[in-house]
Amino acid sequence: MDLQLDQVITAEINKILTRVQLSIEMIVMINSSLNADSKTGELFKWAHLTLMNCECVGGVPEVALPGAIAMELSALAADIFDDIQDQDNDDLPWRQIPPANALNLAICLSMLSSEAVSTLPDDKDSRLYREVSQILSHMWITASDGQFQEVLFDTCEQVALDQYFELVKRKSGSLTTCACKIGATLGGASESLVLQLEQFGTNLGIMSQIRNDLNDFLNFEKKKDFVNHKKTLPYVYLLNVLKGKTAKQFKELTQIEAKGLMGFGKEEQDYLKQLAIDEGAVHYCRVMYEIFREKAKEIIQAIPVPEKRKEKMIKLVEESV
Repeated sequence: MDLQLDQVITAEINKILTRVQLSIEMIVMINSSLNADSKTGELFKWAHLTLMNCECVGGVPEVALPGAIAMELSALAADIFDDIQDQDNDDLPWRQIPPANALNLAICLSMLSSEAVSTLPDDKDSRLYREVSQILSHMWITASDGQFQEVLFDTCEQVALDQYFELVKRKSGSLTTCACKIGATLGGASESLVLQLEQFGTNLGIMSQIRNDLNDFLNFEKKKDFVNHKKTLPYVYLLNVLKGKTAKQFKELTQIEAKGLMGFGKEEQDYLKQLAIDEGAVHYCRVMYEIFREKAKEIIQAIPVPEKRKEKMIKLVEESV
């Protein structure tokens, strides 16, 4: 079923790319970028999340397909903007081309998401088109503001933990919230049910970001989070809990990039890894991840729909690692 659905999604995306008369080069770049960052081989995860919410509320997936494709294209655009900003994930297709072209690619994808929404089935007064367009616009506004704040945080010596969680809610949570809201809206959910799934999406996004933060913080080969002063959760945690000599050593470590990446060698990397374990940063991230995962699971279990329809959503949360 998923294989057939992936083929349908691919075909619909190709229709959009053909209709808007893009250059061959841009089409090739878009097709090579779709699903390029999938670590598990899963295709179109954002489209599937959108359709999962539609099915959960008893909607028809075919009706929600344009919204699901819009979400997939928007999420890819957001990833490209994020990687350009952070200057990492150098192995992905959009990091293999000049930054100017990568920016144009991301802008094009964000506009293509609007093209996808325009193919929604006609309904009374185009209500669904307006609602989904508004949800997408709100996501872009919120996520862009989150990205803007993230850059500002990178220049701050001190960031509080509650500031971190508010930032993640705006930056990462807005994407998962958007997918859940679009799916529920196109599935015909009531306003209260859409709100519940919106809250589910927020918690899903935060827990996913916490997991990525912890993994990326210690992934010195592919990620540059630490040397770029990215205020990820383990970094912010250490800023707030370290005292005395250890705090001074950590601060010196954060300033080592002035010597160039060669200054942050294996000895410094091993020290940072051990510090994150000894001072509780790893444990704290894992505990907070479980807290938000439990919140997401509780929301799904509480929504007033048949248990059968919740199975995929519960499985999604339970299998997140």
